[in-house]
Amino acid sequence: MSNPAIRTVALAAAGVLFLGGCGAGSSTQASPDAPKTHMTLTLGSGVEPQSLDPAQSREAQFVQYFQPVFDTLIRRDAAGKVQPMLATKWQTSDDQKTLTFTLRDDVTFTDGTKLTAEAVKGNLDRFKAAGGPLAGALAAVSSVAVVDAKTVQLVLSKPDPALLYALGGPGGYIQSPANFDSPTVKTQPVGSGPYELDRSATTPGSQYSFTKNPNYWDKSLQKFDNIVIKPMKDENARLNALRSGQIDGMIATPKTVQAAKGAGVDVQTVPGDWQGLTLFDRAGQLTPELGKVEVRQAINYAIDKDALLKSVGQGMGTVTSQIFSPASEAYVKELDNAYGYDVDKAKSLLKTAGLDNGFTLKMPTSSDMDPALAPAIRDQLAKVGIKVEWVDVPAAQYQAEQQSGKYSAAFTAFGQPVVAWSAISGSVTEVAPWNIFKSSTDQSKTLLSSILASSSGDAAAKKSQDMNKYLVDNAWFDPWYRIDQPYYTSKNVSVQVQSGQPVPSIYNYQPAK
Repeated sequence: MSNPAIRTVALAAAGVLFLGGCGAGSSTQASPDAPKTHMTLTLGSGVEPQSLDPAQSREAQFVQYFQPVFDTLIRRDAAGKVQPMLATKWQTSDDQKTLTFTLRDDVTFTDGTKLTAEAVKGNLDRFKAAGGPLAGALAAVSSVAVVDAKTVQLVLSKPDPALLYALGGPGGYIQSPANFDSPTVKTQPVGSGPYELDRSATTPGSQYSFTKNPNYWDKSLQKFDNIVIKPMKDENARLNALRSGQIDGMIATPKTVQAAKGAGVDVQTVPGDWQGLTLFDRAGQLTPELGKVEVRQAINYAIDKDALLKSVGQGMGTVTSQIFSPASEAYVKELDNAYGYDVDKAKSLLKTAGLDNGFTLKMPTSSDMDPALAPAIRDQLAKVGIKVEWVDVPAAQYQAEQQSGKYSAAFTAFGQPVVAWSAISGSVTEVAPWNIFKSSTDQSKTLLSSILASSSGDAAAKKSQDMNKYLVDNAWFDPWYRIDQPYYTSKNVSVQVQSGQPVPSIYNYQPAK
């Protein structure tokens, strides 16, 4: 969620960005007489950013608003692997605590400023200091040094196996230093990316228009003359727009898959979020009952995951009891079935914990949650004696409420990055943004240290799997299933879906042949 590779909760509604001086603008979509090559890529988005300042950027759907304007230090390919971008190469010290990057020398920001090591240092320092939602992605970076005009060096306080991945996302967006203190930094982004924001054709709440950067250094990434992103919160409205030719691509949910296929829309899926409850209060600071491992285990047994996947996820997904992606080194196949649906087992565990009469668990809910979800969880937990008290909060405040410390548990939907440490640093370490109550034990600390101290990939993988087993055994979370995330495109374009990301990166689209 708020870690570099962890998604913001999918149901949190995005606020509206107001661009001073923007007129309604005209649509940049190709006319009916346009040549067969599709010159404008138009995407429907379920979110809208509150700011286009890279220091305040997020992962998930938000990347499509930032990638046209900002190159990243490193680029994630469609498989989620890191590739050169602004950095042509990098070297890691033997102790994994120093990373040295060699930069391109032919890159210019759209304001005419050249890319230098000083510019990269300024961006990384600013990203950390700005306190944005993903500032923790660079938490291990203790200092950034300029070696020469083309070389920048990051010194870490401790090894961070997810850092390279983070520098391929919001943590690695690089903007012109001249824009750092501009009063319009939130609305007039200045990067070195393949496109520029066309403010005259951009209307908040309606569309964001990007035009090709004529001086871009890698023409192969400019597959279209223009990119238009239309914020469209309602999924049915997005699907109607796709069917009528108003947009070329959109994120979706399983509920519209059959309608999309029936309309001849191209439907692809990518392994998506794990969805379930995050049991924040593992020490029982706010809700003493959750401090007992038997209670957290009982919650895991009390949820009928198969029924939820069928009713909420339309059967598109895989039941699981672990938070790690099958593509990550921490994945242990057997842990998918660690907790089956067993009401008697759940009641027995609560009895062992001295809770024959159950207890009350308060959690937030919002209008963006599937309407079938809250009553289903309430009824299933009630069967074992746990009373759920749902607290309605505005959709736009849902994530803030989750992280407020007011609730011992909450429904969450987290992305499944290919790098296990991205999930660990987002939800498990003591400073993780989603470890709300700073949960830790002697064993968890030992496991975390052993992962970072591992000298080989195989050793780190084994230690990550040990951490996975610990989290499942001690029920830090209550995962239900990982979804198959649908993505739809029109016949005008082709696209590669993006591993570890619910929407494709803009580099993955091209005109249909």
